[in-house]
Amino acid sequence: MFKLNGFSRAIRKSAVILGYVLLLSCDNPTPPPATVAQKETPIAPEMTEILPQPGVLTRGIYSNFQFDPHHLENDQQQALLHDIFEGLVIYDPQGKLFLGVAEHWETGDNKNWVFILREDAKWSNGDPLTAADFVRSWRELATSQSPLKTYLAFLNLKNANEVMMGKMPVEKLGIEALDERILRIMLDKKTPYLPAMLAHSVLLPSHPASDPKKIIGNGAYQFTEQQGDTVILTRNPYYWGNANVYFEQVNYRKVTSGESENNLDLIENVQNITPETMFLPKLCSYFYEFNFADPMLAKNEVRKALRAMLSVRNLVPQDGQRMKASVSFLPQSMQSEQEGNWEPILVENLLQAEGINDKFPLQLTLTFDQDRFHPQIAQRLIQAWSQSDMIRIHADPVSWQTLLEKRAGGDFQIIRSGWCADYNDLSAFLINFHSKSPDNKSGYANSEVDRLLEESTEKISTQERGAIYNQIVQLLQNDNVVLPIFQYRTPISVNPDLLGIDTNNPTGIIYSKDLRRAN
Repeated sequence: MFKLNGFSRAIRKSAVILGYVLLLSCDNPTPPPATVAQKETPIAPEMTEILPQPGVLTRGIYSNFQFDPHHLENDQQQALLHDIFEGLVIYDPQGKLFLGVAEHWETGDNKNWVFILREDAKWSNGDPLTAADFVRSWRELATSQSPLKTYLAFLNLKNANEVMMGKMPVEKLGIEALDERILRIMLDKKTPYLPAMLAHSVLLPSHPASDPKKIIGNGAYQFTEQQGDTVILTRNPYYWGNANVYFEQVNYRKVTSGESENNLDLIENVQNITPETMFLPKLCSYFYEFNFADPMLAKNEVRKALRAMLSVRNLVPQDGQRMKASVSFLPQSMQSEQEGNWEPILVENLLQAEGINDKFPLQLTLTFDQDRFHPQIAQRLIQAWSQSDMIRIHADPVSWQTLLEKRAGGDFQIIRSGWCADYNDLSAFLINFHSKSPDNKSGYANSEVDRLLEESTEKISTQERGAIYNQIVQLLQNDNVVLPIFQYRTPISVNPDLLGIDTNNPTGIIYSKDLRRAN
């Protein structure tokens, strides 16, 4: 796995950071209702006895604390930031897009967007939160030294690249305040899934007077103080949804490696996996890519035969609890019911039809990096394919850097790969298969897929766009574009009396405001 500043990646994320990861399929830009719908899902794991304080939530992280969204370094720092700050949109407990500071948005062409802010939106010191605050925050990001500023270009924000390169003044950035409550966002091209992209952590607003000693936010909680390795937050009385917030106080405690998590209510990416550990899905898929420039791998029947010879359950390490075997390249939350239907396939017939036999076997090289569990999966792939006399597999173990170079240069036949989404919409995965996508390193090209992807950008209706996405997914499945292996999962340790966590939430964001105790 690629690691950049602590971020785990599957070959490369769709932009710069997770947005985790965000997210995957279902963050439709249809404005949800304005009241917070809290699904209270009991968490069942058993833990050693702890004595929680009824009005205090204690969360652990393995990272240093970060109070500036523009300088987020790893996914461990997200929860604290999302408790202190709130963007135009947020997620509900199920991971679906929800209204944040914005109470409404609209567009007529998917390029020009208007967001109406809540009338009661305020900072934690009581100052009004205005559209100008978002303009200033985005401009500060564009002119900062943060590597995350490239997310503005990923948004297709008008003039983002030119501003970041210093070719245009920051005032030309495609965001402006029409008045105190009306924010206008202008894009370089049609982007119907923009609202889903706005949930990214780096776009959280900042108060003009904020500094490390006096942090002013607009989220459900406000910064109170830091005592060594513990940050203390208290309820923000000016938060628009304060009436629905259960915990009076949230303590974030930095946990050292090897330290017990039993005195915490919640810790994500828990290091000590136990039978009681819960796992949340992620917007990340692990797969191998075919090189469509290869004469044999360009043939769909050959790719289909190679896939049919595998049982993904046998490829994933038995101790790989962070991995869930999958026959789809899409994360679990994006998959439709019709995906993964089994059909009998006569592999030898498929190969023989392409002139492959034991005298003229298919010669393939499998390229993978040598870290962690990757060689184990690769060897299992080789073992499965080598059972046929019609296939000869050569292992090509390389360093991580060499893997990147080979993939970028098309110097491979079958190569270890993967993808994580920065926002929760199917497009985050599907756009990679457009023939002209800079992230399409396999050389895959299907004119119908290209046409449908381009058509989807014209649709304002979520339902219409979803129908087009389903067609694209079916085409990609039929074309056997990649060799899916597993989906990543996030292990979490949870106090058994804590309610509000939905174990199907794939976004990687758990807001403290949505949690409560069972008694």
